[in-house]
Amino acid sequence: MLLLSKIMKTSFPDKKIIEKFALGLQNKVLPRLSPLEKILVFAGVAMNWQADFLLDETIKWRKKKLKLDDLYLTGTNPRWNAIVIDKCQRSPKKFRDYLLKNPAAKTIFKKAKFSLYPILVHHEDKKLKVFDGMNRVIASLREGKKEIEAWVATPNKKPKPKVEPHVIYDFLRSYHRGINKDRKGLIAALKFLRKSYSNVDQLLKERFNIDWVPSEEIQKIIRDSLK
Repeated sequence: MLLLSKIMKTSFPDKKIIEKFALGLQNKVLPRLSPLEKILVFAGVAMNWQADFLLDETIKWRKKKLKLDDLYLTGTNPRWNAIVIDKCQRSPKKFRDYLLKNPAAKTIFKKAKFSLYPILVHHEDKKLKVFDGMNRVIASLREGKKEIEAWVATPNKKPKPKVEPHVIYDFLRSYHRGINKDRKGLIAALKFLRKSYSNVDQLLKERFNIDWVPSEEIQKIIRDSLK
């Protein structure tokens, strides 16, 4: 997020109007979004895979108690990762041992809080990978707990995640504005998205049809990309 704040710049001179405009967009858009749409949007901003799992309708879910030592620990922030990933190789057992041998290291993880809210885990490559709840896992390990409640996702062999509508819109807008008139490239990009995300065909047919994008040129591109 810090990196994005550094590269996001504007030539518009009035910062107060920018702040008011941003707040206005937030107040206008957020109430319209369903919980699943919010997950898709916010996971995109955070650049993680959470929405990929939660919105994939082919995934099977099971709620169960898991042994903490059976988990595969995932990334959080650079300071924690230096210990959890680099020193302990994502192993809960090695992390427990590290804290025993280095009691002062507990201060690094003092902000981790435990709660009874289940973590989210996906079963992949014979590993139980945490994709939400690493703070709860770290707090549990720090406090000597042995088990944790989790929702376990078993993905299909071929994932079917969903993409935000604006991703398609970004490509179409660039072409429509004349920023990039590479017609073949645009069709190839739309076909790539169709193969990658399960909701693209529906979006192209329903959200970007002639009623929403009244350009015959764009509509011809969409039809060609759907072939």
